[in-house]
Amino acid sequence: MRPSPVSAISGFPFGLTINGNLNSATANAIDVHLMEIAAIRNTAEVDSQGTVLAVVTFPKDNGLSCACDGKPWQDVRLRMSYEKLANLVSKKIQDMFSPRAQKRFRRRLGLEHQLPPGVEYVLDFTPPSEGPELADLTAALWLPRAVKLWFLAGHYIPSAVLEAGTGLPTRPLADKAVGAMLVLGHDDICQGSACLSDYTAWQPKPENPGVVEEPPCGPSHIPTWRKVEDYCPIRHRVAIVRILRAINGEGLLLNSAVRMWTVAQVAISLEIPQVVVDPVTQWLVAPPNTKFIEVCPEKAFQLAYDLRIPSVLIAAFRILVNELAVDYASSDPVPGRPQLTWAQRRRDDYGDYPSDPVEYASREFAERMNGNLQMLQSDNVFGRLPAPNPEWEKLCYLGSLITRLDISHPLHRAYGNLTAALLFAFRQWIDKALEFGSFSSRVQDLIEAQRSHYIPSWERKPLISLYSTLNPAQKVLTPFFWSRLNIIEHRVEFGATFYRSNTLDRHVETFNTELLRALANHTIVPSESHPSLAHLEPPVLQKIQIQFGLPEFHRLLSQGLNSLCASFLATHTSFARDADSGIPFFLSDHLLLCLDESELNYLPIWAGGLDDGSGGVFQQAIPETDMGPSEPGPGYHTGYTAAGDTTAGAPTDDADVEEGDGTTVVTKDGYGPSTISAPSDLGFGGLSLGNGTAGRSLAVQQSGAGTATTSVSGVTPRSEAFTMDAAEDEGMYADARYAQPAAHQAQGMAIEQYVNEAEMEVEAEAGDGDWNGEVQGGMELSLSGDEEMDFGSDDDGGSTLDEFEEVDADEAC
Repeated sequence: MRPSPVSAISGFPFGLTINGNLNSATANAIDVHLMEIAAIRNTAEVDSQGTVLAVVTFPKDNGLSCACDGKPWQDVRLRMSYEKLANLVSKKIQDMFSPRAQKRFRRRLGLEHQLPPGVEYVLDFTPPSEGPELADLTAALWLPRAVKLWFLAGHYIPSAVLEAGTGLPTRPLADKAVGAMLVLGHDDICQGSACLSDYTAWQPKPENPGVVEEPPCGPSHIPTWRKVEDYCPIRHRVAIVRILRAINGEGLLLNSAVRMWTVAQVAISLEIPQVVVDPVTQWLVAPPNTKFIEVCPEKAFQLAYDLRIPSVLIAAFRILVNELAVDYASSDPVPGRPQLTWAQRRRDDYGDYPSDPVEYASREFAERMNGNLQMLQSDNVFGRLPAPNPEWEKLCYLGSLITRLDISHPLHRAYGNLTAALLFAFRQWIDKALEFGSFSSRVQDLIEAQRSHYIPSWERKPLISLYSTLNPAQKVLTPFFWSRLNIIEHRVEFGATFYRSNTLDRHVETFNTELLRALANHTIVPSESHPSLAHLEPPVLQKIQIQFGLPEFHRLLSQGLNSLCASFLATHTSFARDADSGIPFFLSDHLLLCLDESELNYLPIWAGGLDDGSGGVFQQAIPETDMGPSEPGPGYHTGYTAAGDTTAGAPTDDADVEEGDGTTVVTKDGYGPSTISAPSDLGFGGLSLGNGTAGRSLAVQQSGAGTATTSVSGVTPRSEAFTMDAAEDEGMYADARYAQPAAHQAQGMAIEQYVNEAEMEVEAEAGDGDWNGEVQGGMELSLSGDEEMDFGSDDDGGSTLDEFEEVDADEAC
């Protein structure tokens, strides 16, 4: 039976006063906190058979190194298993077993002459006292603002409106304070006896204003003993001990955000994140502590990225991408990220990445959502909604017949007025969704209760006033636009829309009247087999079937719009849980979290994305290189310049050819004529390519203006793809191999010269031909008389590139 909190601290140098009611959860949290401290102090008995002695030395200033039990921290010596440490596959720990490191550790710890019985290795895990390594560790372990304040999540009691309400799903635990076992643990340095002098200070407080800093004036809601240092060497060392105990199979208690962050960063620095992944993940995904991801998604993203926790990474990524996308869509963008999001959440730093996945995905998301707005405002919107609209398809088919009539024909005018009136009425529908200026009382109360978690009341502005400052491109990046658009306008109101002095209903009536008259006169004759009329029952020319029906059109339009909006509001129409990570969202109803594959691709592969570390997912697709090499080495034709063909002047079937000014340009994938003007993939502007006589020569002349004229001599091959059979392909490969490199390819020129000279030297020595500066095949190479090339007979046939890794560009030219 475990002792109670009171008995656990008997003998402490201060007295206890228990005032008020202490709930069992809080009592249990204090109990476990004290027992864990006692367990850390008794590490010598653990795994006494281990052959490794792990040492952590604490600073000797006892006045500043007391824990909550009132005792100072002492040096820790822990026996560990060599096999367990080796299986961690940590280069940093493995280096500690090197003879040089072992000698240094033994000298530092006074064990040069004799080790304790059974000990073969000594590992000193004490952090350095100075130097760049200490600076890096201090920066990593520096506590973020939200981490220092997160204990308040265990004190703050949210509004009951968060748990359930009309029109929105029930969210269990959303209105509860985070459990004491997760967040109310104290720091490893106790600033005095106050932390246990009054247990009620560990319990939720109705007057707590949220997870926010102290007000500029007025009483503080943060107890003095809760104000921890940004970096603490004692906290650093105790975290190392906790990790070493976890390696030995002991439990790892994470009862505060401060401890969670410190333990995670220490594990990352020791290159053993796998030791803490499970405890950190459990801490982050335990409801309602998942609010940490929503209040500080930057630090959640950073932790999840370093520890490879896909669920947390995806959830934080969605939040960051949506918030940053709103900034990118601003009419007056600012460099960098604003300190506050549009909803006033204070941002933090989420780390440096070679290619920032959040930035790329945010731009992609903003472009995709605004593409949907442009679609809704386009002339062919009725045919582009997710759900088909046969009534619109029928009207479009009739229009293809009607527009053949003279423009003055009454049916032609009626058709134009009807289609324009339909678009006008629908665009008013869109405008109303963009311009609405009020939320329902339920939604307003819900979101304000969510924002009160992390925005202090003295800074918080009404969300509706913040929303009204957004431009249309930003509003489509919020759920409010799509929720308003999803409110179907009544058919009567839709039909009463005025356009050109008539209502939409009147335009429909006029069109149907003129249509029936034209059908009776056989002015237009619809085809009964046309797909747009397939839904009609025969005979298709009956009046009620062939006429345009506004009620049916409105019903189908509403269905298509509902389908579109529902795809963006998935996390708002059911229990707010991320579909990819399974993590519930409690505080993000003002965000549009509908990222799809195009944005999630920027995540690393282990999180379901396409980023494999090469940066390829962040770049445009690499052009095909089926036109073969452009030089000896890794240079290739990309296909940007036009390819040749034996049928000069004959494009392929799928090529689009434009003519003008005597020049023929191939605009697709076909081959062009003998004279082609095309953009160069080398940045030289237009290149003029022409066919000539047989031979193997390439002359490039550059004008002073920087343009290049290229004259190609030789029979044009039927294809420049290097996929043909031996004899013909060999000649083409030689052409490319001995092609004169461009000016920017100095190293390639040097390698090409080296290869040519080597081959000619071998030929001359073998007596296969006379070499006098002339290369068989028409290629010339001149050397000065005093230039000698010595190729030893002991060449092992290896790569000739080994000696040309460093080539002076001037010499090569």
